[in-house]
Amino acid sequence: MPDKQTVRKCMGELRRKVGMNAHAGLLKMLSRALQEERRVLTVGTYQPIGSEPDINSELLRWSAADGARALALPWCTDREASCMEYRLWDPCEKLEADAAGIPGSRKGACVVPDVLLIPCLGWTRSRRRLGYGGGYFDRYISKLLESGASPRLLGVAYGVNEVDDSLFEPHDLPLDLIITDSGIF
Repeated sequence: MPDKQTVRKCMGELRRKVGMNAHAGLLKMLSRALQEERRVLTVGTYQPIGSEPDINSELLRWSAADGARALALPWCTDREASCMEYRLWDPCEKLEADAAGIPGSRKGACVVPDVLLIPCLGWTRSRRRLGYGGGYFDRYISKLLESGASPRLLGVAYGVNEVDDSLFEPHDLPLDLIITDSGIF
């Protein structure tokens, strides 16, 4: 069984080869998933880096349909400790690099989103997520759960990036849903 680092490399290569049809299918499934999330006012999204799916066109449409809806982006406050928070995102705002070098909203107010859309390098049908291994999302989610907050956790991936459950350990908690171009799991 290959280790997580080997699988991460392979999944990144697969994701880079995904075509426009898969991307369009992913946006369609994302739209469907958001329609099911009826009480959501704030969605935590991400600015894609590398080959991560760019889902923000769909999210901008979603937020524009209701003036009460808002989008937020992660902001890394301490790279060494993998600490991050979410800040409200004004799409007209010029994004700045955070402590991890990822574009985000320096000026936005800190919020706890109702839903977090989390990019996945790999995913399983039991809704586990393979990330880059930095621990940013895991630490943020743990901190939220400890505080009593319970946002919906939705992974975003391409169908080709499905991996085997044997990669994961019992402490790797599942997400609420995984959204892919081939379906919602």
